[in-house]
Amino acid sequence: MLRNLRIIAIVACGVAAVIFAHTAVSLGASPSNQVQAILDRQPYLLKRALAELKPAEQGSTHLYFVGLAGYGTEAVFKREVVAVRQLFDEKFGTKGRSIALIKHHTTANEVPLANVTNLDGVLQHLGRLMDVDRDTLLLFLTSHGVEGVLSLEMPGLKLKQLRPIDLRRMLSRSGIKNRVVILSSCHSGSFIPAIADAKTLVITASRADRSSFGCEDQREWTYFGDAYFNRALRQERSFRRAFNKAKELIARWEVRDRLIPSLPQIAGGEGLAEVD
Repeated sequence: MLRNLRIIAIVACGVAAVIFAHTAVSLGASPSNQVQAILDRQPYLLKRALAELKPAEQGSTHLYFVGLAGYGTEAVFKREVVAVRQLFDEKFGTKGRSIALIKHHTTANEVPLANVTNLDGVLQHLGRLMDVDRDTLLLFLTSHGVEGVLSLEMPGLKLKQLRPIDLRRMLSRSGIKNRVVILSSCHSGSFIPAIADAKTLVITASRADRSSFGCEDQREWTYFGDAYFNRALRQERSFRRAFNKAKELIARWEVRDRLIPSLPQIAGGEGLAEVD
C-alpha cells in the first residue's frame, strides 16, 4: 500500500499568556514579550520534536506523517491534526515517524508552531532521515484558505502565509520522491496545478473557486476531515477509494445543510503504485 507514495494533506474553512519552561514568561509580561518568547522558543521545540523521529530501516518501507494546524484562533484545526496523527500512528504504522505543527495557545508551550519556517525545517530533516526512494510522506495541512493561500494565522504573530509555490519548493528541496497531497481548506483546489504530478497524488477539500465547511471553533472535525479521515479512511486503506466515499458523504451533508457544493478534487499520482 505504501510503496512509492508520498502524502501531503491540507484542511480548512488574543493569544493567551503562556509560561514556558525554558523561556520564562511572567503572567505580567507584555503581549509583545509573550509573542517574542513564543518565537524564541521555536528552535528548541522543533529540534526536540525532530529528535524523536525514527530513521528509515534498510530493507523496509515506511510512512512518515506530518500534520499542520494553521489557524490559531479556532481549535477545530488542532483537534483534527491530533486525531489524524493518532489514526495514522495506529492504522498506518507511523508511530515514532509522525510529527505535528500546531498554532494554538493551548499547545504553544510544547508543540512547534505551524509556520513556513518550521514546516520547511521538518521537510528538509525528513529528506535526510527517510529513504527518499522507498518511503512515503504524509503531509496534512488544515486551516482556512483563499485562492492560492493556506492561512497561517495567530493573534500577535506576523507570519508568512503558505502558497502553492512555497510548498512545491520545500518538497523539491527535500528530495522525497513519492507523495500524496491532501489539501483541506476553502479554495484548496488552487494548489493542484503547482503540486500535482505523476508521483504526487493531490486530494483537496474543495475546488479552487469553492469554500469548504465545518471549520467552527467548537467542532471536532471539518466536513472534509470528518468524511475523509474520521469515516472513509478508517474503513479503507486506499486513498482513492476513501476519497470517493468521502466526496459522496460531503455532497449529502451539503444538500442537507443547503450549502453551495465544495466539490472536493483529486488529481495526479498516475505513477504511484498501490494507491487505488
